[in-house]
Amino acid sequence: MKNIKVKLAERSYGVQIGAGALNRLPLFLKEKCFENPIAVITDTVVYSKTGKYVKNNLKTLPNKVFYICVAPSERSKSIETFRDVVRKIIKFAPQTKPLIIALGGGVVGDLAGFVGATYRRGVPLVQIPTTLLAAVDSSIGGKTGIDLAEAKNIIGAFKQPEAVFTDIKFLKTLPPRQISSGFAEIIKYGVIKDKVLFEMLESHVGDLLTPEDMFLEKIIARCVAVKADIVAKDEFDSKDERIILNFGHTLGHAVEAASGYDGAYTHGEAVAVGMVMASYIAVELGILPCSEFERIKSLIKTVRLPLIARGVSVRKILSTYINDKKFTKGSNRFVLPRAIGHVTVVEGLPAELIEKTVKKFVR
Repeated sequence: MKNIKVKLAERSYGVQIGAGALNRLPLFLKEKCFENPIAVITDTVVYSKTGKYVKNNLKTLPNKVFYICVAPSERSKSIETFRDVVRKIIKFAPQTKPLIIALGGGVVGDLAGFVGATYRRGVPLVQIPTTLLAAVDSSIGGKTGIDLAEAKNIIGAFKQPEAVFTDIKFLKTLPPRQISSGFAEIIKYGVIKDKVLFEMLESHVGDLLTPEDMFLEKIIARCVAVKADIVAKDEFDSKDERIILNFGHTLGHAVEAASGYDGAYTHGEAVAVGMVMASYIAVELGILPCSEFERIKSLIKTVRLPLIARGVSVRKILSTYINDKKFTKGSNRFVLPRAIGHVTVVEGLPAELIEKTVKKFVR
C-alpha cells in the first residue's frame, strides 16, 4: 500500500493506493468524525460492478448512506444532471451537510466534485476512482467541472477531497479500452515531468495492457506524486505551474466537444490525439526533435490509443478549441514538449499552424 500526500496546508490530504485500499475508508471516516448522511454518487455500470463491495465497507458505519446513479457517459457532466443529483440529495438528506463520495471514473469524479464544491456552498468530499485515468489524474488536485456544448469543463470550481482511496481491485474489472484510455494520462506525465516513467513504460511494452498489481501500483504512485508536487505549487492554477498538466488537452478537449460527447472518443483517446497534435506543432516550430516525436507516437500506439481522430468535424474542432480555458487575454496557449520529461508553454501560435495540424490528424 502506498500513501502519497498532497501538501496544501489545511487542505492537505492523502492518496491511498493499493489492493484493498477501500477497506481503510470506514476507519478514516470515524477518525474524522463524519456523522452526517453519506451520498455516494456513481454511475450505473460502476454500481453494478462495485456496489456490493462498497456497501460491505460502509455498512460498519452508523451513517445513513444512499446511492445516486447517473448514466455512464460524458453527457452526465451536464447542468441537467447536476440539478437532478442535487435534488436527490435534498430529498434524502434534508437540512444537513452530507459527505459526498465520488465512486467512479473522471465523469463521476468531476460531477460529484462540483456538487461537493457548490451544494450548501461546500460539503466534504471523498474520491474513490474506479478507472485508471481517474486514479492517476482527475481524482487528485481538486478540479471539478461540468460541460456545455461550447466547451468541456467550462463551468467548474476547485474542491479538494478529504482523501482519495485508489483500490487496485476496481481497476482489474476494467475493459481493455478503459485501460488504454488511462495510459494516455500516464504517458502525459512521462512527457511533461518524468523521463524515468516514460522509459519504464517503453521497457514494459508487452505488459502495459495487462499490468501486474505491483507494477500498476508503482506507475500510479509515480503519476500521483508528480501531480501532487505540481498541485502543491499551484493549487488554483494561477502561477503557470499547473498548466503543464494540460499537455494534449487543448485540442483533445476540442475533439471531445466536437464529437458531441457521444462516446466516440473517451477522454484518454482524445487526449492521445491531442498529444500527437501538440507534439507535431512542437516539431514544426523546431522545439522537439523528430526522434522524440516518434517515441511519443510509438508509445501511444503501443497502448492501442489513436494517433488521429476520425469522423470528427475539423471545422467544429477549430471553432471549439478557442473556448479553451487556458486561453489568456484572447491569445491561445499550448503546452508543447521540448524533450521527453520537459515541456514549455507557448502563446499566440499562428492560426494557420493550428489549422494545418488539425487537418493532418483529423480525418
